[in-house]
Amino acid sequence: MAEDWTTWNPARKAVAVCVAAQGAGASTRTPFFDGIADGLVAGGVSCLRFDFPYTRIGKKAPDRPAVLIESWREALTIAERRAKGLPLIASGKSLGGRMASMLAAEDGEAFAARALVFFGYPLHAPGRADAPRTQHLASITVPMLFIQGTSDALARFDLIEDTVRWLKQARLHSIEGGDHSFRVRGKKRPDAEIGRDLGGIAADFIRDVVRSG
Repeated sequence: MAEDWTTWNPARKAVAVCVAAQGAGASTRTPFFDGIADGLVAGGVSCLRFDFPYTRIGKKAPDRPAVLIESWREALTIAERRAKGLPLIASGKSLGGRMASMLAAEDGEAFAARALVFFGYPLHAPGRADAPRTQHLASITVPMLFIQGTSDALARFDLIEDTVRWLKQARLHSIEGGDHSFRVRGKKRPDAEIGRDLGGIAADFIRDVVRSG
């Protein structure tokens, strides 16, 4: 199996392997994802990043959900070989996280990952808060962490709060003033620095999940 569409960032004495998928508009080979990987690795979590097929061939429009979900399955298989027995965590920016959640809902108890981390879950399309993408979340059997900006145009924050409230195993970490890219108006920070902070938040959650068994 060709693996040139993945990036491997190992941690010393790792407690888990976090698989991270791209958002709709950008590859995982960006400063933002470099930062996420750095934050995870610093927290003792190895990171396997991957891009979806449409990005690999230079297309802008995402593949059909079935293709994206199959790509997730392939990435988890690769991560399992790398992990050598360590637990897997599935994560992703926006679209990547939503596809992971759809796979988790589809697989139920057979889902290969121990938990899910969403870096900006796309709860609804812009201006379509009346049509949330939440129905499948109730079928997920693993812990979830929603890392969300309070000013995210794809996730009205009160709706994210309500969603996390009714899910049994979900936690919410808010980034005050953060938009869908976690940038805060009036504060100029490099994307790599933003990503590093988010990776650290994810690593704390992952260690808690691993410790709880």
